[in-house]
Amino acid sequence: MRSPTWRAVLKWTALSVAGLFVLILLLLAFADWNRLKGPVERMASARSGRTVKIDGPLDVHLWSLTPRASVEGLVIGNPPWEANRPMARIDRLNVQLKLLPLFKGDIILPRVELVRPEVYLHRDVQGRANWTFQNTRPSNAPAGKPPKLPVIRDFLIDDGRLTIRDEILKLKVDGTVQAHESIAEKETFAFHVKGKGTINEQPFNLSVGGGPLINLDPDEPYPFKLQVRAGDIRVESDGTVKKPFDLGKVALNVHAKGGDLADLYYLTQLALPNTPPFELSAHVERNVKMVKVTKLAGKVGQSDIGGALTIDASRKRPAVTGDLHSRQLRLKDLAASLGSEPETPGSLEGAAEASKPAAKNPNARLFPTSHLQVDRVRAMDADVRFEARTIDAGSVPMQKVAFHVKLDDGVLALAPFELELPQGQLSGTARIDARGKIPQTKLDLRAKDVQLDQLKGKKPDAQPPLTGVLQGRAVIEGQGDSVHDLMADADGRVSFILPSGQVNAAFAELTGINVARGLGLLLKGDDEKAPIRCGVAQFEVKDGRMRADNVVFDTKDVRIQGRGEIRLGPEELDLSIKGEPKKLRIARLRTPVEVHGHLRDPSIGVDVGKVATQGAVATAIGAVLTPIAAIVAFVDPGLAKNENCAALLDSA
Repeated sequence: MRSPTWRAVLKWTALSVAGLFVLILLLLAFADWNRLKGPVERMASARSGRTVKIDGPLDVHLWSLTPRASVEGLVIGNPPWEANRPMARIDRLNVQLKLLPLFKGDIILPRVELVRPEVYLHRDVQGRANWTFQNTRPSNAPAGKPPKLPVIRDFLIDDGRLTIRDEILKLKVDGTVQAHESIAEKETFAFHVKGKGTINEQPFNLSVGGGPLINLDPDEPYPFKLQVRAGDIRVESDGTVKKPFDLGKVALNVHAKGGDLADLYYLTQLALPNTPPFELSAHVERNVKMVKVTKLAGKVGQSDIGGALTIDASRKRPAVTGDLHSRQLRLKDLAASLGSEPETPGSLEGAAEASKPAAKNPNARLFPTSHLQVDRVRAMDADVRFEARTIDAGSVPMQKVAFHVKLDDGVLALAPFELELPQGQLSGTARIDARGKIPQTKLDLRAKDVQLDQLKGKKPDAQPPLTGVLQGRAVIEGQGDSVHDLMADADGRVSFILPSGQVNAAFAELTGINVARGLGLLLKGDDEKAPIRCGVAQFEVKDGRMRADNVVFDTKDVRIQGRGEIRLGPEELDLSIKGEPKKLRIARLRTPVEVHGHLRDPSIGVDVGKVATQGAVATAIGAVLTPIAAIVAFVDPGLAKNENCAALLDSA
């Protein structure tokens, strides 16, 4: 008997496999799928990590190039930490699938129909989200990839309900979802998501709309429109999903305006600085976890801004890099980022009123009291450069501002920042370590070759009180989550030196009294000047108190000394400035000039008690001797000597 050939074996094997395949198809075609609900539920629960239940009938039709399935009473549960309610409940779900595109790796669903779906999305304060499968991750873990959904040609949603609760963004939204084959009467879009609620306890409205999906192609972009209203922030966008429905590849043209850029944190989770009202537009492209912001243009306060940014969301903390620039920067528009109160709170339209003089607040502080939001500083990294080509700084002439912002693992640095004057430069570094409970700050500020005669105000006939080239440095360390708290705790040293210069009689005009006479300068006219041989002002800073350690200005005829302190916490001045003449002076008040009051509004004058004492001495001498002899009380022998300027400047 001949043994079977290999061809016969192959033939019978193929027939057996084909027969088995046909048998399986017949079993699947005529099977009672409701008997398989249990295995389907268990398999779906195991794959998703959620409890999946089918309360109604299950029906599957396989004999077609577009097989379909229908299920009623579908319930998808939440992870164990959110077990109070299901994540989704759908009265009826109908799904149809194209078989042939599967061979190319494309999933195309000709029809998806959801009847009365209810979806609940929740993220807790720890960053766990019920819509991801990494629900034990902390809030500082890298963000998951955006969902990539199959192409849906005919998407019908009837009476959909959407509930969103995000405890990090303080977002509460209850909305509706509708999708139809065509645009219905009185509707703008065939696909429409509407939501209403609150964000950070402010009103929130969301609207997303798109066209019919009936002719959607997986290789053609799908356009949509987005509108968001969050408090006083308005965001409008025309966008496209480049490869439907891969939400990781989206392009948007965005227009946004509002009262403060920092409020965009609740929409973007980016720690942006506080600002006056803004209006900006930009082109945004998202490629999975990389977001590029280009063509950024608009206004912040009364300053223009432009540039480009890149956001990397693949890291443990999202990182922002880029370059920004301004053609015309108003320096007051930077004040809010340091914690100062905005000039015109509320809406963008209020910026037009910024030029109007505001009523003076008697309780206003020089050092802002707004607190640094350390949780936001710790939640992202940044490396951004900014440069302004022209500056509006009021009476201070400035030509350029540039700074480099670095934020890395809770440490915020300006390294460096520069403010250029027509003659001179202000520069330095700042470092805020917000990793601990209380932020630690170190400032190193420098004034280099600053010509004092350029600081004379904007009046045509304005004269500078001092002339000369000023050099200075301030090194301050302290702790606190506001500028005020930092200064109230500050330690360090502040030094200024003036190698030479002149003091003008106009200095008296700034005080309301004849300071020049009180210091013994005896200037007669506004245009007269007294040469300054050298000058030094050094302050030791300890626990928020600036004590005058070495304050000496030596002029040709008078040696001027200062003493006292500046209390940075209450922002109070207690300084005394005394002039000692080098020549005989007759009819001179031997009393120092006193500087008191608040830093924002100091009072400058002479000690009335000491003047009265000097007058009483003169009266007594006149009564005992003669009236002419009373002049002796107002005579200063002028025993002061020239300061050793070389040694004085060297010590500073």
